[in-house]
Amino acid sequence: MMNTCGNNIKTKAILWYSTTFILVFAMVCLGGATRLTHAGLSIVEWKPITGIIPPFHHQDWLAEFLKYQSSPEFKLVNADMLLTDFKFIYWMEFCHRLLGRLIGLFFIVPLIFLWRHLLPWMKKLSLTILALGALQGAMGWYMVKSGLKDIPAVSHFRLTAHLFLAFVLLGCLSIGILKVKGITTAAHPKANLIRITSIMITLTILYGGFIAGLKAGLIYNTFPLMGGQLIPSEFLRESPLWINFFTNHATVQWIHRTLALLSCFHVFLFYIKNKGFYATVWLSIVTLQVILGIATLIHQVPIWLGVVHQGVGALLFSWSVVMIYKYTIDSKVRDAS
Repeated sequence: MMNTCGNNIKTKAILWYSTTFILVFAMVCLGGATRLTHAGLSIVEWKPITGIIPPFHHQDWLAEFLKYQSSPEFKLVNADMLLTDFKFIYWMEFCHRLLGRLIGLFFIVPLIFLWRHLLPWMKKLSLTILALGALQGAMGWYMVKSGLKDIPAVSHFRLTAHLFLAFVLLGCLSIGILKVKGITTAAHPKANLIRITSIMITLTILYGGFIAGLKAGLIYNTFPLMGGQLIPSEFLRESPLWINFFTNHATVQWIHRTLALLSCFHVFLFYIKNKGFYATVWLSIVTLQVILGIATLIHQVPIWLGVVHQGVGALLFSWSVVMIYKYTIDSKVRDAS
């Protein structure tokens, strides 16, 4: 009876974590679409409870549109926008926020009902995921606020933090799924290579966030050269020198490109020595991501390519977490936790 009960909880936990993973992944993709359709600043208020109700009547829509008309984005960018156009970007942002609320509800309800049956590590991980989700929502509004003041563009630092928190959520959920399934782990001879490669992939993703926030993907739409050069002429033109690595569009794009290629090469190095399932998946995802990145750049960031590129980036980060968990943690250390 005890084993049957334990297996039942295990099955429910796997379904719970896996479905949450899918929902967060969908949130990442929808967030990319919201950003690329310039819909992120369409709702100028944050109402955690009442914000779940959309406008229904014409007067409600006019009231929302009037609020948007007071924003810098309308005044400086969309002054000729009609109500019908506003409705499209409003619905994009509304669905993005609504999905976030639904994910929170979907995660909290099973947590309450399963709490007394969960192992201590599952309780800690679930509370961590819950806290990250709340922080993710707060960061989303903190990001939007940065574009509602004087300049109709969100801070690329806040955007990157918002995106990366979602990736970390996916990573935590991945670990939860693996641990519940009882996937074996063992310290690998190439553990340091896995760690270094995962760090490089993480940095690539962070710089991808900078590119998205700065719209740096709309310049130098050629590959592999940038303006006919390996290193663009304005690589370090800003002062002080360190600022180039965070705000210089050309520098940020060059770093993102270079890190992406180096990450792919490092994964390939691991693969040629370890042609197993996990290494094959890792190489497949990182290769696809590089191809998508090049295509997105060359075609000047079409919406569908940008969304797919962001989605595959989320999968790449999640699988890198899987690789770290499986190949850099000894099973004895894992079991002790």
